[in-house]
Amino acid sequence: MRAFALLLVACAVGCSTVELQHGLDERQANQILVTLDQAGIPADKEKEEGGREATFRLRVARADAAAAWKVLKEHELPRERPKGFQEVFGQPSLIPTATQERALQISALCGELARTLEAVDGVLAARVHISLPDDSPLREGERARPAAAVLIKARPGTPLGEDDVKRLVAGSVEGLDATKVSVVMTPAHPVATAAVSDLATLGPLRVARASRTPLLVTLTVGLALILLLAVLLVVVGLRAARSSTARGTYS
Repeated sequence: MRAFALLLVACAVGCSTVELQHGLDERQANQILVTLDQAGIPADKEKEEGGREATFRLRVARADAAAAWKVLKEHELPRERPKGFQEVFGQPSLIPTATQERALQISALCGELARTLEAVDGVLAARVHISLPDDSPLREGERARPAAAVLIKARPGTPLGEDDVKRLVAGSVEGLDATKVSVVMTPAHPVATAAVSDLATLGPLRVARASRTPLLVTLTVGLALILLLAVLLVVVGLRAARSSTARGTYS
């Protein structure tokens, strides 16, 4: 019975899960799911109840939690999505001044450009800053020209060069010349996938990660059968004892 109890405890520990992230939009949740799957870590996505917008939480096995958090840190996940025109102008507010509206338009444009750059395969993060000079007719002297600065963090081999970024940004801003766009591209550190162990913990045991789920199912079914057999033996034993008692009484 003691060994049986230990097996039950091991199975319960192996089956328990912990919350890895919550409050994610579906894009963030799917991005993390794909990243964890590539690292060999299974995760479950659950839709959270309540709230005006759909949000999701991710759960992993307790034994995989440390490895999963390490993978998220290496990939800088979850990444906050830059605010575009819909987010900036979609919120009800008081009527903005001309200066505020201009700042909101620039902020939204920067967000839209950052989203477009982050959509390129291999780009982990992008930030765009646009400087639009005051076009007031009362301004004296030579008018300044628009300028932009772009910071991109990408994996090595990303099919996006500085000239591509300059053309993209310049083509999105009226009056902006590609030569006035400064681009800084920083390489992302390669993820040390070897740091994620191929072994997973199952109670006091270490098993192959791919075998963990089938082994859990097998152990659970086996323990259920053992428990059922134990109950049947107890029932049979009680009936036999009652039969013996009844025969002794009639004798």
